[in-house]
Amino acid sequence: MRPRLLRYRAGSRARRLIERQGLGPGMVRAVVGPASGPKWLVLAGLDLALLDSGLLSGGRMVLAGASAGAWRMAAFACRDPRASHRALLDGYVGQVFSRGDDHRSISAAYRRLLTDLLAAEAEAVLSHPVFDLAVHTARQRFTRSRLGTAAALTAAAALDFAGVQATDWFFERVLFHSRPERFAPNLDGRGPAFAGRIVALDRANLIDALLASGAVPIYLDAVRDPSGAPPGAYVDGGLTDYHLNQRYVEPGQGIVLLPHYRREVLARWLDKRQPSRGLPEGLTADLLQIYPSAEFFAGLPDGRIPDREDFRQFSGRPEVRIERWRTAVAASEALGEEFLADLESGRLPDFVQDL
Repeated sequence: MRPRLLRYRAGSRARRLIERQGLGPGMVRAVVGPASGPKWLVLAGLDLALLDSGLLSGGRMVLAGASAGAWRMAAFACRDPRASHRALLDGYVGQVFSRGDDHRSISAAYRRLLTDLLAAEAEAVLSHPVFDLAVHTARQRFTRSRLGTAAALTAAAALDFAGVQATDWFFERVLFHSRPERFAPNLDGRGPAFAGRIVALDRANLIDALLASGAVPIYLDAVRDPSGAPPGAYVDGGLTDYHLNQRYVEPGQGIVLLPHYRREVLARWLDKRQPSRGLPEGLTADLLQIYPSAEFFAGLPDGRIPDREDFRQFSGRPEVRIERWRTAVAASEALGEEFLADLESGRLPDFVQDL
């Protein structure tokens, strides 16, 4: 028997719902793209299967993410999501940097990628009839400089090692949202309260917000003073919203879908050092996580997932890195095929485990 390539885990409410009804249109109310760097490439086939599945056609929902996860969600909201996803994929894989490239040139390259992808799509993305786009960023609280960013990260990491969650001391959560009036905390307590600032996503700040969301400190420049947002330097949203750190739907009002590249679900980037930190029930009860199995990863080049360090390892041989990444993308098609087969057979509930 062919080994399964996908794993499913669900929170308590999501699992009960799926066991009763299966998984179909109208049930998914949010899709979350975790911060990932190149790791997202192993989800390419699953992304396309999700677009083909009909699960995203059942009414208004949130597409939320940080870093490359936000870029994927923006592609989903374009007029031709499959074509935009392919353009993002090809542009991302095809980036070539030399040892002489610094943070300025790397930042400029990714700005061009996002501009080419979305310059003609901004209005469609922002006024999409079904999708509300939510882009997580982190605003530096006390500094606008690269040196200050490094100092803030060092201090946060030291405190985190001592058991103190200090990321929010140095970085403020700022969410750029295409319909903030639908997401702002309500005084009556019924809204999905957000512990940070919410800024309206518009044509003037769309590219800046997405670039900031993926602006890995030190590697890329911070984005300064995005239009409509509090002044400051904005960096990688994964610092504060790594995989999942927010409730996107009201309890019991639908499933939050998390196509993920790993089993562990972490709230903040520094939680990688503290994997025992769990997410609160309020974040996971309505969550359905989909992620590749160990058997899938074993079939990748060297048995490992694409990583940002591949740029450094293959700096003198970019064609090798590109080929390895394309191999991972091609392998991911099998994930999409298995997902669609699970849906069509009605057997998906049989494979769901507790989150």
